Amino acid sequence: MERNQSTFVACSFGLLLASAFTISPAQAIKQPISPVKKLQVSCKTSQQPPQTTSLQSLKLELVASHFSGSEFDTSSAEIVSYDACSDKLYVVNAKDQSVDVLSLSDSNSAPSKHGNINLQAAAHKAGIKIGDANSVVAKNGLVAVAIQNQHKQQNGIIALYRSDDLSLINSYPAGALPDMVTMTEDSRYLLSANEGEPNGDYSVDPEGSVTIVDLATGFSDQQATVTQVDFRHFNQDQPRHHELDQVRLPSPLGASVAQDLEPEYLALTRHGKVVVALQENNAIALIDIASGKVDSIKGLGLKSWASVEDGGDGAKLDLTNKDKQFIQASYPQLAGYYMPDSIATFNIKGNDYIITANEGDGREYVYATTQAKCEGMDHQWDGQEYQVGGGDENAKHYQNKIGDCISYTDETRAYKLKVDAKHPLMNQTSYGQKGTIANKKALGRIKVVADNKTIGENDLVYTFGARSFSIFDLQAKRIFDSGNQLSDLANSNKHWNSSNDNQSSDDRSDDKGVEPEAIAVANINGSTIAFIGLERQGGIAVYDVSKPSSPIMLDFINNRDFNQPVCSKVDQDGDCENNRYNPKAGDLGPESIAYFSRLGKHYIAVGNEVSGTTTVYHLAIN
Repeated sequence: MERNQSTFVACSFGLLLASAFTISPAQAIKQPISPVKKLQVSCKTSQQPPQTTSLQSLKLELVASHFSGSEFDTSSAEIVSYDACSDKLYVVNAKDQSVDVLSLSDSNSAPSKHGNINLQAAAHKAGIKIGDANSVVAKNGLVAVAIQNQHKQQNGIIALYRSDDLSLINSYPAGALPDMVTMTEDSRYLLSANEGEPNGDYSVDPEGSVTIVDLATGFSDQQATVTQVDFRHFNQDQPRHHELDQVRLPSPLGASVAQDLEPEYLALTRHGKVVVALQENNAIALIDIASGKVDSIKGLGLKSWASVEDGGDGAKLDLTNKDKQFIQASYPQLAGYYMPDSIATFNIKGNDYIITANEGDGREYVYATTQAKCEGMDHQWDGQEYQVGGGDENAKHYQNKIGDCISYTDETRAYKLKVDAKHPLMNQTSYGQKGTIANKKALGRIKVVADNKTIGENDLVYTFGARSFSIFDLQAKRIFDSGNQLSDLANSNKHWNSSNDNQSSDDRSDDKGVEPEAIAVANINGSTIAFIGLERQGGIAVYDVSKPSSPIMLDFINNRDFNQPVCSKVDQDGDCENNRYNPKAGDLGPESIAYFSRLGKHYIAVGNEVSGTTTVYHLAIN
């Protein structure tokens, strides 16, 4: 998609040079004041630069946590961002449809509540009813928030605020379900990844897209240029469809490619590009920000779970939650789609790299109706069964009882696949788990991709996610994968593959394991450091990725107490009964990580969506 625009050159903090014009040597060149400067946002000026000693080691030290006070597991501390201008953290509180603003203490950067941004002003300005706030980015005295429509298949907005008085500057139209927002370093561009998820009964399926807002000439509707980048040129019978090599396109219920592609996350490069994570498609798109043109869409390939002897990388996984054991093994002709959620970029010696948190994600569209109507639509009933017959009362239940109906799902248990008898997974005897893929409690227990339910002798069986982090170049060539390192780090005690809302062990082995979710990269004292958050098991892993092909693990910490109940009242299975989070349980569900420096030191802040806690760590560097 092409855009017409004036020519600008971006400088630090949004200063922009005017289009070229002729002047005499004696004339003084006056640079126009940038829109950001014209706002005259009040910034703190007491920032102390961090120490610059060479990095030999790095350890995370817990500073403190701030609890949102919201009910348990309501995404009340999901995405966190730090603004050096205001010296504050901004945290998405989806429960309250707001952004919490946290101050940081002058002694150790402990977070505390300062205020909040009420998003209703943006809704009024845009003339819509808003749903959840999904993402926030703060920089240079500006705070941008991605907000979905109350009817999330309709277009959402990007709301922009001042950081000093939290007043609304303007709101800009985005696509359907803007799930992530980011901002260029000079604050010229705002960008959102618009996921475009369908509704539960699959009667409405919006296209995925990326919104680019150019603020070069100002913030008003007349000054800002808003571009919606779509993927229609990649549809079947369109000129770029042939480029989609290795891109997963299940095309549920007849979806076009533009509908099937669901932008999840964005990462900016140094050279004016944005990398778009297309999670469910196991792919990335590369878009030129200035022109709004899609440069490429590339599949990320597969991670082999086979042993080295069977031609794989030797990566291992625990794939059943029914044995109450933590046994990792490799399996022939089993492979994982990377399907990253969060991604980040970094540059080493002029080369751009993408680092991915390989969470994995399946699609399941569910709506509430009666069993009769569900089956009448040829959908899958997932509620309590009420059979026809047996008297008027039973028939009444059948007609009127409301339950869950699944219009589409792309996941299944491995044992439900129709696998050729000669397939290696049908003759499993020496790979660490008893039984074959037909065994419901062992190998057959794992959730797999159901794009193809008939598996030939030489076909692969695919898992969701890779339980790892990876590094790719911009052409989607894999440079590194962490194998089962993250699982080894997180599952080193008797509590393994737990979920983030329950302390039961072995709960997530059959799903996606520890589920790497959050990722952030920072340049610290000449080294490029990556932070990876594990959504289910919890914990933050720290790696030096200065050599992208051979990262070095520096630290792992999990601020979670598995011996404490997650809520002040739980049932016999350990599930929360009263929606009141138990602070003694610690952090549950790290969803985002933000690096920042202040007080002459380095820190990260972690947003934990299940516990509703925002936790600050000091980076102890030696």
